[in-house]
Amino acid sequence: MSPPSSRGLESLNILSLGMLALWGIFSNSIQSLAAENTGFSHGATNVTIPNFGADGKISWELEAEEILLEESSIYQVKEPSLKMMTDAETITKASSQAGVFDLNQGSAYGGSTLKILGDIFHAQGSQWSWQEFPAEGKHHLTFASDAYVHFQTGLNPVLAKPDRVEKKTSTMKKEIESTQVTADEMEFFAMKKGGYRFILDGNVSIQSESLKIECMEMEILMEQDRNQSGRSYGRIAEVRAKGEVKMRQTARVCMADSLILDTINGKGLLTGNARVEDAEWGVVTGEKVELDRESGKARVLGDKDSRPRLELPNLGKIKLPGFKSDNQDSK
Repeated sequence: MSPPSSRGLESLNILSLGMLALWGIFSNSIQSLAAENTGFSHGATNVTIPNFGADGKISWELEAEEILLEESSIYQVKEPSLKMMTDAETITKASSQAGVFDLNQGSAYGGSTLKILGDIFHAQGSQWSWQEFPAEGKHHLTFASDAYVHFQTGLNPVLAKPDRVEKKTSTMKKEIESTQVTADEMEFFAMKKGGYRFILDGNVSIQSESLKIECMEMEILMEQDRNQSGRSYGRIAEVRAKGEVKMRQTARVCMADSLILDTINGKGLLTGNARVEDAEWGVVTGEKVELDRESGKARVLGDKDSRPRLELPNLGKIKLPGFKSDNQDSK
């Protein structure tokens, strides 16, 4: 693509200035609309308010059933529906029964449940707040209670046995798997270049078809991309968990103070009082335990203060040469 001409850049600058001027006129006219609306003594009904970034593109758009001026740029809003845009041309929609919006600052808050609908997930929570960061090009939402997220993607186990991995790869499921997350509190970031970041706190639980993790704090990074048809899809790229971490799989439990999962490369790291219990393999403990999906192995990393330990299952049933059983001794 050839670079724009000077005439084209001049036209773009004029267009951007025109949009900013239009926003100023629109913002000032809301008070006039308030005096002319019907059904609300000092408000306007069926309002749509766009906000333009420095590049002249819409960064967010607010639709509302009713809007009432409180002071300066602060408005009481009934049935707000907020569309948040990013540079990656992704749109995330948030809606609630009511909220208080500061249009100049790009912020809002509310006590009722806020629902978020994205291309590859949906979430909700109560006691919410929203803030736009224009310089960083992202949107930040916080839920102070009853946080919930549903991802339209699976969370594959990291420590899977090789035969299970091979079998699962050869029989890929066509249906879309899902992952559910609950927590007391949650922060949500719609990133400038696409993708999402979730920070969860208090009684965190994440569960997919084959894996469940419980802890006190968790951070989830989700990648988002579009295929050639323009359809959006995403995957959980990384999970970081802290505080009484417990990861459960079929016949296996992993515990530690912290856990890092690289779900794309199939790697995991348990740190601090790490322990892996397997019904078939036994128990391994150490300060650090590495998990590898490709080999299906858990490797214990020891140091001078903490030596690795292995406990084999059903050791009492194994016949060792040179030792007699209790029954033989009694004869």
